[in-house]
Amino acid sequence: MFPRLKLNHPMRWSRIYSTLDSHAIRLTSGSKFVKIKPVYGLRGSSSADFVSPPNSKLQSLIWHNPLQNVYITKKPWTPSTREAMVEFITHLHESYPEVNVIVQPDVAEEISQDFKAPLENDPNRPHILYTGSEQDIVNRTDLLVTLGGDGTILHGVSMFGNTQVPPVLAFALGTLGFLLPFDFKEHRRVFQEVISSRAKCLHRTRLECHLKKKGNSSSIVTHAMNDIFLHRGNSPHLTNLDIFIDGEFLTRTTADGVALATPTGSTAYSLSAGGSIVSPLVPAILMTPICPRSLSFRPLILPHSSHIRIKIGSKMNQKPVKSVVNLSIDGIPQHDLDVGDEIHVINEVGTIYIDGTQLPTTRKAQPEFENSKKPRRSGIYCVAKTENDWIRGINELLGFNSSFRLIKRQSDNE
Repeated sequence: MFPRLKLNHPMRWSRIYSTLDSHAIRLTSGSKFVKIKPVYGLRGSSSADFVSPPNSKLQSLIWHNPLQNVYITKKPWTPSTREAMVEFITHLHESYPEVNVIVQPDVAEEISQDFKAPLENDPNRPHILYTGSEQDIVNRTDLLVTLGGDGTILHGVSMFGNTQVPPVLAFALGTLGFLLPFDFKEHRRVFQEVISSRAKCLHRTRLECHLKKKGNSSSIVTHAMNDIFLHRGNSPHLTNLDIFIDGEFLTRTTADGVALATPTGSTAYSLSAGGSIVSPLVPAILMTPICPRSLSFRPLILPHSSHIRIKIGSKMNQKPVKSVVNLSIDGIPQHDLDVGDEIHVINEVGTIYIDGTQLPTTRKAQPEFENSKKPRRSGIYCVAKTENDWIRGINELLGFNSSFRLIKRQSDNE
């Protein structure tokens, strides 16, 4: 159930939620300045094209069909992102009346009372917000706008699961900002560039994780923008993992766990575990051990065409014991793994299977979406500010290769 606001003026909401019927969500705003409409009444999503100019490492974002449906998500229950969302939505309604604003049901509830006047003070022109089930939102989103930090982007992208992710426009309003090139003060200019097909995008790859339980012939597929990591969780025992690359046995490691990251995720958990920093333009998969018992197991940077298989093992020379290993993808807990279970990780674009290696057959981990057929394009296109956003990020956010600052002590001045 969604959290409720404590307000001086009670809100009138009629809500019906159903996991069986995606059209069962109905919201009625208590604000006279806001009208809530069902998102399933909008047209289906329209895909943009991305063209590589000869003099740029970025891709030009081109809309052949007009941009209409914009899904906006934000860092939850924070005053700054709440105010920014209301300001951004008001700007869209006033300057781009053809654009439909889509939000989650709980966000519609949260911000509904923050609109203090109708459009152009016309009582017949309320602010219109579209909302509904995640499935309906995914099927109708042309552009994803995030207001928050890196975690807000990961959460927003994860909603699209194994389907094609729309272009992402991110504004910095959170605590971490490796994926956030724009300050919110620039939102008017930046959105104008996006809607008029004058924006540039950086392509970021995703990993595809196939989870196969022991004794099952099929697997569950999940995609990762940042990282996939196996870890011991709250168990006092180290994990035992058998690692294969392209069908060839690499090693058995005893460790807290192991992280597999995209170049985008190289500045996240993998970096904290001692992994390399890798540009998102490099086609690679990072494998980083987490506190391995053997000091010779060092981080690896593998070709993006690699097929990585990790099988949960038990302690050598002993009978298998109950040993649960936790699996997390982009910070979201997944199914726990037992001895004999395994994961297969490849790049989203696919791989070349060597010596008869192949992926297990798959089954759906979520309801069938209209656009859940094989994506026409892979990865995620994030609207970029300049060609050097990544370099500026590691300098400003990481303080890359910064020298120690000289701090004068009081005794030095005496």
